[in-house]
Amino acid sequence: MNNEPIPVKVSVLKVIYSALFPIKIRLDALLEDVYAKNLSLSQAELTALLEFRSASATAELMLDDYLEQAEENEVERLFLPAAEFSLLLDLSKTAELSTRTPIANSGLWRH
Repeated sequence: MNNEPIPVKVSVLKVIYSALFPIKIRLDALLEDVYAKNLSLSQAELTALLEFRSASATAELMLDDYLEQAEENEVERLFLPAAEFSLLLDLSKTAELSTRTPIANSGLWRH
């Protein structure tokens, strides 16, 4: 894998961040329903839900940090380490997958 830093526009990071927000809210709502025993999930569904929530939370934390760095340094582009860039992409894809994955015969598009 190439270890060269990846240039990423801050505007792209903001788009990803704003797209994650409603996903995270819906995942939180599903988890609240599970913990309040208003929604019963299989072990596989609960594992998937927790994985999706973990991915969205981790991506959000990374993006918060990147956006704060960009604001502090007043830059429009950040140079992310290749491994972090790859991780951010993987986490974002996992969070996005949650919108298409049925959980409890429903999904985030309905919750």
